[in-house]
Amino acid sequence: MTHPWPGGARAAVCFTLDFDGESPHLWRTRANPPVSVGELEQRRYGPRRGIRNLLSMMDNLNLRATVFVPGWIAAKYPEQVAQVHARGHELALHGWCHEAPTGLTRDELHRTLARAADTLTGISGVRPVGYRSPSWDMTTDVFGVLHELGLTYDSSLMGDDRPYVVDGMVEVPVDWATDDAPYYRYVGGDPRPPATTPEVLSGWAAEIAAAKKLGTLCMITVHPWLSGRPARVAALEELLAPVVADRELATPTAGELAEHHLKYGGGYTVPLEELGRPGHD
Repeated sequence: MTHPWPGGARAAVCFTLDFDGESPHLWRTRANPPVSVGELEQRRYGPRRGIRNLLSMMDNLNLRATVFVPGWIAAKYPEQVAQVHARGHELALHGWCHEAPTGLTRDELHRTLARAADTLTGISGVRPVGYRSPSWDMTTDVFGVLHELGLTYDSSLMGDDRPYVVDGMVEVPVDWATDDAPYYRYVGGDPRPPATTPEVLSGWAAEIAAAKKLGTLCMITVHPWLSGRPARVAALEELLAPVVADRELATPTAGELAEHHLKYGGGYTVPLEELGRPGHD
């Protein structure tokens, strides 16, 4: 056994949702809003229908997830976010309007995350303890802000395939290979069509099998506006049903995984200064 996973499992599969809806598009086009509403409506499928489809699928499997929510989405769609909490899933921070930390000052980052945390707390009654950077775009300043806000973990970096510690904070690592955006994201004019569900299903099944063999973490990240479509939800249920049934695989939320890591340790500890760009001799 290569890592002390919850329940003495051989490996872990963590299922997470980035419930960002139209917020990335609104932030990206804030200086020059386009006349076209096509992408806005495409993304609104997530809060209107996709999140409900995914919640029903997870109900069927008795699977709990971590849902990273921008504060703007929580304020715009409080009923959907309340349903996420009511069904037993963890709510965590994902910026205010999906703004990347690299485009904010430290004070702006603190202010936007504090506002988002207050909004999620107001809906659920539970203060978020985790954060995922929009687009997994990070700076070293983020960790200090997360400490100031009382958070205990981040899930934005890819420095390991097991939890590790950065600046005293648990890092629950992610991976582009098991994020649905590179496969399904398609807006008008993109040069390639979206991947088919069998392609994604077979690739992610291979990732889960490798994690089980090697004793690592498989972090799956989906977006309700992408993976909330019916055929994709069905594919996820087919993929995850045997995972939930497999006693050798733990399926914790990101928060539970971070809490377990704080208690039992393992993995790397990375000082904050090692994250920065190295100098050249």
